[in-house]
Amino acid sequence: MFKKIFDEENNIINFLIFSLIFIILISYVQGYQCKYIKPLICKAPIINSLFSENGFIENIQSILLFLSLIILFTILKHLKDETYLKVFILLKIIALTYYLGEEISWGQHFFKWGTPEIFNELNNQNETNLHNISNLLDQLPRSLVILWCGFVPFIFYLVRKKMITFRNELNLIFLPSLKLLVVSSILLLFFLPDFIVDKMNLHPGHYMDGEDIIEAKFYDILTFNFVERLSEIQELIFCFYFLTYSILFKKSLIKIK
Repeated sequence: MFKKIFDEENNIINFLIFSLIFIILISYVQGYQCKYIKPLICKAPIINSLFSENGFIENIQSILLFLSLIILFTILKHLKDETYLKVFILLKIIALTYYLGEEISWGQHFFKWGTPEIFNELNNQNETNLHNISNLLDQLPRSLVILWCGFVPFIFYLVRKKMITFRNELNLIFLPSLKLLVVSSILLLFFLPDFIVDKMNLHPGHYMDGEDIIEAKFYDILTFNFVERLSEIQELIFCFYFLTYSILFKKSLIKIK
């Protein structure tokens, strides 16, 4: 029975990774064509809605987060004496609930209620959420998520490889399966080039004296900034990571029990 469960979960993980790569490839092609080639197809509503507010990409993110929460709740129900794991899973549930709530503006995207006056005054998109109020409420959580999803798995893997043996609980928390490194790699691929070019101020800009700067295209391609709303791609990878992590955590927990 357990072998059947593991085989099914492996198929789900493979499907998630394939789906993520497929969506990214479509976004890559769409972004390149719409920015540099500009065919008429890019004006089609279905293409324009790909990265729009409450569009395909954002809805996929919400679905992935919701599924992650369902799995985490099932894990929490089955944890009995593992105090550290229960606390960790509970904190993760709180964090992902906040993430999902902010992503859908706490239901406003679906129920279409009017934005309360206090949010109208403070929120730069006039929505019922906190992350559009200030850069701190947006960039700090984002930085923590990039650190957790992108860097921590590799750091833990490298430390563990140096013949340091960790308890099962720590392995579950930081790296329940090596397959998680695939999603982390994809995230770092879409984060590090943009981060390095931005922090080192390498991008020459797009125009000088009314003329296009040739080098700009090179840096845009290097950093994937020709993709429409690169931040949405990064957030999509976050959500795929959380669902993949939740499935692998549950699978590894069953295996060690």
